[in-house]
Amino acid sequence: MFATMFFGVLNPSSGSVIYINGGHNAPIIVDAQGKVKTHLQPTGPAVGIFPNAQFKIEKTRLYPGDSLVCFTDGVPDARTPENKFFGEKSLLEYLAVPAQSASELLKRIETGLFEHIADADQFDDITMLIVRRVPTS
Repeated sequence: MFATMFFGVLNPSSGSVIYINGGHNAPIIVDAQGKVKTHLQPTGPAVGIFPNAQFKIEKTRLYPGDSLVCFTDGVPDARTPENKFFGEKSLLEYLAVPAQSASELLKRIETGLFEHIADADQFDDITMLIVRRVPTS
């Protein structure tokens, strides 16, 4: 048995994020204009595969207006009734359109994802979390 995981600690004042990524889909940081700044790649294997596995602790920063987009593999792996994957490319297209809030961005992706799935059976979990650092005025 194993599980993938992403664990991060955000300092809301400075925007500093320290994290480990145990084989999970790489969370994406996008700026206020929807431009991808980085993917937070795995810093170790999925949890439970190797005894005594080591995980590197990484650091990054969310600047005002940046969003951290976390998602499970059920998002890119979601399929149409014809078995066509949603894919990371579709996710990136939704992220590329600027949003006023994390809630607005999440709702846009959710709507597009479930339109993609239509009446196909959902075969995996679909979990998303978006954290946005408030833009400075």
